[in-house]
Amino acid sequence: MSAVVLTISPQDLDSHERWAEQEDFPFAMLADTESRVIEAYGLKARGVGVRRSVFVIDTEGIVRYRLTAGVRAIFKKPRAVAKTIERMG
Repeated sequence: MSAVVLTISPQDLDSHERWAEQEDFPFAMLADTESRVIEAYGLKARGVGVRRSVFVIDTEGIVRYRLTAGVRAIFKKPRAVAKTIERMG
């Protein structure tokens, strides 16, 4: 199974680039500085922040997998997410 992985958060692109380099993160990172996507997917957390989430969306635009957690949640490493996608194949 092949997939396109995109990440998004409210931070600006400069902060994404610094973090991706530090963490050796291989995926494209999009900036949602106006919180439009965050609002559309219902990911706004109380107070300051966004609920960390993973979505798998098929080629028809249907959400096939969703994992949402607290603001300070530690998520699976990218390889673990890839394995999840492969199992859904």
